[in-house]
Amino acid sequence: MSPGEYPHSCSEAQTIWLDELAIEIGKLVARDGLPVPEDFVCDYGPESLPVLEAAALAYQGRPGGASRIDLYIRGLGAYLGEAILFTAGGYWDRSEHEGDDPAVIVDPVHKAGPVHVCDIVRRALDEGTGEVFAEEHGWMQIAADAQREKDPAWRPVKAEDGVERPETG
Repeated sequence: MSPGEYPHSCSEAQTIWLDELAIEIGKLVARDGLPVPEDFVCDYGPESLPVLEAAALAYQGRPGGASRIDLYIRGLGAYLGEAILFTAGGYWDRSEHEGDDPAVIVDPVHKAGPVHVCDIVRRALDEGTGEVFAEEHGWMQIAADAQREKDPAWRPVKAEDGVERPETG
């Protein structure tokens, strides 16, 4: 399998799911007041992860903050998954895991199993340290850096799913 060639692209249902979650995260910020700083850049970059996790922890502590918890967890999971995909390459897959949460399957060169991003979000909310998103992403960054060291031509490639990393700067 060549770089970026995956067994399948994101299904139409998964693309719709990602689109809907992007809209719902926007609603969480705009309507429900997910407390992200005004200068927060929603670019799936590693710098955004601790900011988003801190906002999620603050939001969770608000009265009524847990009322839409499933959507909230899936939205944060979608964001974290996209950050991982832009770093390590791979694709989304429907998981047989809890609640039919989609999983991230990273580029096979990393020899990693499915990344159950919603479980990572649940752990982050339970632990409350504000470091879980960055730590989990960091493992994928280490794997990607190691792969680039072995093969300087390697680049993370995401399967086509309709989600593009916004241009910044």
